[in-house]
Amino acid sequence: MKAVLKRVFSTLASIPKDKLLHFFYGSIIATPLVIWGTTMEAVGFMIFVSILKEIIDAKMRFSTPNATDALFTFLPTLLLLAVKLVNLKT
Repeated sequence: MKAVLKRVFSTLASIPKDKLLHFFYGSIIATPLVIWGTTMEAVGFMIFVSILKEIIDAKMRFSTPNATDALFTFLPTLLLLAVKLVNLKT
C-alpha cells in the first residue's frame, strides 16, 4: 500500500504547473455551472471556454494551442458532474 501511494503521489507531482493552473481555473468556472445549470449547459459552456482559452493564447502569442491544456480545463466539469450524479442517487 505504501508503494502504491508513493507511486500515485510521484505521478501527481510530475504534472506540470501549467496543467494544474488549467485544472484549478476550470474547476472555479465549472462549479457554479454544475450546481445551477443542466448537464448539457455545463458541458457545452466548458468546451467553449476551453477551446476559446486556447485560441486566445494562440492569438496573443502566449503559447501554441495545446489540446492537453483544453482537456485539463474541461476535466473538472466531468468530475463535478460525477459527484452531482452520485449525490442525486442518494
